[in-house]
Amino acid sequence: MNTTIPSFILQSIHEPERKNQVDEIKKHLPQVEIIEPVFPKYQNVPFLKRLVQKSKERTGTKLLTTEIGVLMSHRKIWKKIVALSKLNINPANTHYLIFESDSKIIDLETLYNHIEMAKNNYELFFWGAWHNHVSIKKSSIQAAFQNYIIGTPLIKSVYCAYGYSINAKAAQKMLDATNKINYPLDLFKHYYNINSFSIGAIKPEVISTWQTTQSTIRAVNTWSRIKHFIIINIFYFRNQVKAYFS
Repeated sequence: MNTTIPSFILQSIHEPERKNQVDEIKKHLPQVEIIEPVFPKYQNVPFLKRLVQKSKERTGTKLLTTEIGVLMSHRKIWKKIVALSKLNINPANTHYLIFESDSKIIDLETLYNHIEMAKNNYELFFWGAWHNHVSIKKSSIQAAFQNYIIGTPLIKSVYCAYGYSINAKAAQKMLDATNKINYPLDLFKHYYNINSFSIGAIKPEVISTWQTTQSTIRAVNTWSRIKHFIIINIFYFRNQVKAYFS
């Protein structure tokens, strides 16, 4: 298998409990570059209170400081990708894999075998999104093999940022779109313009998360999990219907 996929993973010194999870990714992608994420709890973020207030003014809802940290962390990686492109380190359409510290590779072989297809057909590709609840437009399906399908996702069904690949053009577009703090990065529909760059996704997902890992963004109790489960499945059913006729 090819082991030269350029990759980044967000891992903080403040997450020692996730070291083994990160080591699993490094085992398969030894060239992965570790990026220190932004943790407002442990470091100074200039104008943080102002950023929180601005998010409420623009959207009606305050972003959590941890959500701002996530957005800033991914922006650090996008800036590196754009810089590498300007230096001609890799071809312009190179896809860079992006992981978070709780990411988990489920199907390494499928990832390796289809990274070229993702690179040649899309500028941003979701290898995992919304814990397998992404809906792919029926008319857009590029490939169907084993139990997998690849195509363009219904934009409202794209959620989460724990496993995607992106090229320099899309990275720059995402930097432009997130230049002002508005929504959490997970709510991708607010940052994507269909005319900006092409997106793809695979289902079932080949990158997911370790379900035993406690979120560092938002505390979740049992009742919240139940409500979350119900809401996800309601929207998933709606999105599946829309995707079938798209």
